[in-house]
Amino acid sequence: MRSLALALAVTLGGCSASELVQNLPAAPAPDLSQPNHRRIVADNIRVLFPKEMPAGGVQISGIRLIDHLKGPAWLTCVKVEAQATPQLYAVFIQGDKIIEARVALVIDQCYKDTYEPFEIAAFATKPPPKPGTPVATGNR
Repeated sequence: MRSLALALAVTLGGCSASELVQNLPAAPAPDLSQPNHRRIVADNIRVLFPKEMPAGGVQISGIRLIDHLKGPAWLTCVKVEAQATPQLYAVFIQGDKIIEARVALVIDQCYKDTYEPFEIAAFATKPPPKPGTPVATGNR
């Protein structure tokens, strides 16, 4: 009888708690309109590569909507021709800001993307920093 009463109390408590969770105010939704990912990446190239600009050719993929830990985000991949093996980077964008950038993992599926040449200067709206200017770093 005690176990039945306990089971009933847990079940009814769970129902009340789920209503409470459903009625919590929602966080503001991120802007899900498709951003100009080429401009955003070009404007933040020094954040993505703080030590030195890529020496080889740079290519960029299209953009796709994904579920990120920080909410829905757009993913674009950047391929840098370095040495004998190209290096892939995943860039996550919400609104017009990069929320994360890192070396691409298998789960990002950057290896499946189609890439196009990426002339950074053609898309950047911010002037390049002067030599010797400290570079602001963001979340990586």
